[in-house]
Amino acid sequence: MTQKKITIIGGSGGMGKVFGRYFKRHGFEVTIYARNKERLKAVATEVGVYYEFSLEKSVKQADIVMVTIPIKSTPDMIKKIGPYLKENALIFDITSIKKAVFEALEDLKNTFPVNCISLHPMFGPGIKDMKNYVIIVLKIGGTDKYDVIINNLLDMFRSDGLIITETSPDIHDKRVALTLGVPHMLNILFLNLLKNANEPLNELTKYTGTTFLLQKVFAESIIQREMEMFGEIQMENQQFLTILEMFEKLLKKYRKSIENKDMKGFNEIFSQGLDYSKEDNHFENSYKYFYEFMKILKGK
Repeated sequence: MTQKKITIIGGSGGMGKVFGRYFKRHGFEVTIYARNKERLKAVATEVGVYYEFSLEKSVKQADIVMVTIPIKSTPDMIKKIGPYLKENALIFDITSIKKAVFEALEDLKNTFPVNCISLHPMFGPGIKDMKNYVIIVLKIGGTDKYDVIINNLLDMFRSDGLIITETSPDIHDKRVALTLGVPHMLNILFLNLLKNANEPLNELTKYTGTTFLLQKVFAESIIQREMEMFGEIQMENQQFLTILEMFEKLLKKYRKSIENKDMKGFNEIFSQGLDYSKEDNHFENSYKYFYEFMKILKGK
């Protein structure tokens, strides 16, 4: 890439560190900015990048500005730094919800001579290698140099094996509500249901089969992460309330079939899930994958 200076706002967080290391590895001069000065300095030393206490100074000379802060704060941050950006700078966020952020970036590129794109990496800060992971891209627009600048960035991602998926804000938010919000919700409720049954997990594990053990591991891995992030992904996504309504109707239908011992009704729900699953490319090997996971858990 021709742009070689990047500032990461929120650079002391998990994803800030991931991308700080990533851009440094690609020869960028990386500067990070965050509100907590002690943590900012510590992370800059850990990652081996520069830091800046002034928001304005941190972005003024940057060729690229990346915003990785809480979802609710991102649109306001985009508006705030707009006047500081230099001509033809590229700015992007990595939030999990796109409607408000997309609108803020559109306003920005209509007001200032900058280039805007919105990204959503479908991986977390624990990642070691980006190969074969998905990064969702929403192109927004900018100056007459937009295509060259954006393609340089995306080509760099592709060179490291990232899979680029382009979409729009509405499609993104609906699908992310299903692929992130729903699994988070189900696993949070799974653990709370067990707790409400007043059964210690260690005792339940003595009675476990493969299905429970794998579900428990998924749930425990999720519940250890940032509560605020999971809350925002569900609360700030307008599409998630619609999905919750669907879930409530489905749960009522499921309960009714159980209460009435209605095997026909139960079979209808079961078969609909089965038929839907058959469309998936992983369907035929899913049982094999299941036991591969179990081998890892059992240490074999």
